Amino acid sequence: MVRMDGRRLTRVAAALVLIAVIALAAHQMLITAWSNHCDPGNAQFDLLKTDPVVSFHAPRELFTWENDAPDNSWTCTNPSLSVNHVGQDVSGMYAATTADMKSNGWTAIDLGQARDFGIFEKRAAGGVRLTAVVLKQNAWVEVDLSAPGLHPGERGF
Repeated sequence: MVRMDGRRLTRVAAALVLIAVIALAAHQMLITAWSNHCDPGNAQFDLLKTDPVVSFHAPRELFTWENDAPDNSWTCTNPSLSVNHVGQDVSGMYAATTADMKSNGWTAIDLGQARDFGIFEKRAAGGVRLTAVVLKQNAWVEVDLSAPGLHPGERGF
């Protein structure tokens, strides 16, 4: 059995922490560089970010929050963006949000049943098909937007 004194154990622990920090930093730099292959210049994500429905404010909402998810993964996932309208009149906010979607060029996909959600799609610049799901929750209305990611082998990559 090998015995270690206190100083040697401290050096080994410090070396392991240093290796972990360097590995984490290298991983983040490599994943960011790789994701630039997936969505060069965040072009697909910017289609979502600049859509007028992102800046919409529903009547009687208390506040909104936005969750951005540009493609920053090894697998070239789809960039997405979520906007949540929080307020007391959820039904009124839902109706206003779906009306705003339609007035900004989004087409509702009719599922033929009564529900508390809507599915929309839109053709953006360059023929890119954007999709959205509008959900009526208990205290907010959630708009989840998604653009197709570029995957290895697509568009010259």
